[in-house]
Amino acid sequence: MCKFKQTFEAQLFMFKSKSLIFIICISLLSLLKVNSQDFTIGVRGGLNYYTIGDINSRGGSLPNRPPDELFSHENELGTQFGAFLDVEFGKFLIRPEINFSSSKNRYDFPVKEAYWKTSRIDVPILIGYEIFDPITVYIGPGFNVFNDFELDGVQVTSFSDGGPDHKKSALHFNFGIMVRSGRFGVDLRYEMNSKETEEELLDIVRSAYGVNLADLKPYKPNVISLSISIEIFRTNDEDVGGFFNNLFKNNKCYCPY
Repeated sequence: MCKFKQTFEAQLFMFKSKSLIFIICISLLSLLKVNSQDFTIGVRGGLNYYTIGDINSRGGSLPNRPPDELFSHENELGTQFGAFLDVEFGKFLIRPEINFSSSKNRYDFPVKEAYWKTSRIDVPILIGYEIFDPITVYIGPGFNVFNDFELDGVQVTSFSDGGPDHKKSALHFNFGIMVRSGRFGVDLRYEMNSKETEEELLDIVRSAYGVNLADLKPYKPNVISLSISIEIFRTNDEDVGGFFNNLFKNNKCYCPY
């Protein structure tokens, strides 16, 4: 039954991932028909911090340590990379993105450290406003599809079915600030998830980590990230058709740089 469930979840993840990519492609093609000022296609990448819950060790971890010991997570740097399309209307812009992110955290248990690792596909749709050159602020919703969650030392027993558990998809809200100069940009972003997780019982290998039965406290998986972006192509409503029709057909260059 467990094997069937894992296979089904893996197939569901692949289906959602392909569906998201398809939706993004359709959205980009639709936006190209909008009478806008500029279209920009680019790539982005950077670092992130991912928030997870504290772990309470039931009844203590080792004989000489206090009962119900609480272990807070230590943030480790994660990474993200992806692509974006900017559609600009004067000082306003619409920016759909597709990103792949991996995040990492650490618990300093009594015997040795345990690492929490997760990865996800992130699809935000952002609306921005240039308050003054070169600074733009933005907000917008996003959709996450999580690939996996892994915490070192967690085992499946009669007390726990493993974990950490998390819904495979989630909605979140983004807000942030961008500084753009020429082809390059710097983006500081906060991603706020809509729902808090439920408390979960974990069974951890005590001989290896010094913690046995433990409660993973509820948390909101929020993310703060810093990225650098590079514009690859830029065009406008007058030559956007030529950009796509002639990019590989003749010697006319539609690259703005």
